[in-house]
Amino acid sequence: MTAMVIFGKFCFSILHINFIRSPMPHFRWPYGTSKESNTVVLIGDAFQPLSYWKGFMPPPDWQNVMLDTHIYAMFSPQVSFLCLKLSFRLKEQIHFKGNEMSYSQHIQAACNHANDLSNAPLWVVVGEWTPAPNDCAKYLNGRGVGSRYEGTLPGSTRVGSCAGWTGNASTFSQSYKDFLRKHWEAQVITFEKGQGWIQWTWKAEQADEWSYQAGLANGWIPQYPTNFMYPGICG
Repeated sequence: MTAMVIFGKFCFSILHINFIRSPMPHFRWPYGTSKESNTVVLIGDAFQPLSYWKGFMPPPDWQNVMLDTHIYAMFSPQVSFLCLKLSFRLKEQIHFKGNEMSYSQHIQAACNHANDLSNAPLWVVVGEWTPAPNDCAKYLNGRGVGSRYEGTLPGSTRVGSCAGWTGNASTFSQSYKDFLRKHWEAQVITFEKGQGWIQWTWKAEQADEWSYQAGLANGWIPQYPTNFMYPGICG
């Protein structure tokens, strides 16, 4: 299967392979062997801190191995490291208070990832993230499920109303749009301390704060992603 993909007609579009319930040797062999490939192998971080992967498939014995980590600020109001180990979903964010943070706290939290990404034991890409500061987006937590921010998700405590935080960008205040720009830039600048980033998502039905397309149209994402208004935002 890999030979068909890598050496067949798709060779110019397949940049990496993710594992799906298959033993790793079927996809990857040690550097320097006759079966070595120049295709990047992308491994989900299993909702563990990047340091957890120290010593796993290290260079130079293994090459082109990359971790995929997801960084969100809104999926738990406060998560301990113990919860991280016990919960598959709560990994995304052990350092954050999520929906309760102020604009400046969100920006600082984004900047704080620089050291971990710079010192990751393997290549690392931030494969999911968003400039949105909370979980107000409709159906973000599941169809028909409420939000932590409004306290409508079972077990959550209300922070405030989602009015003006989600939906069409025409309802967003200028100060909120300014924050989205700063938060977007802080994350991009930080995530490029690793091997790059992939924002989630290109388009959302009813949540412009999550949409790259809407960000371009409304000015909180630049047409050229390195055209920063706040290049020193992380100091």
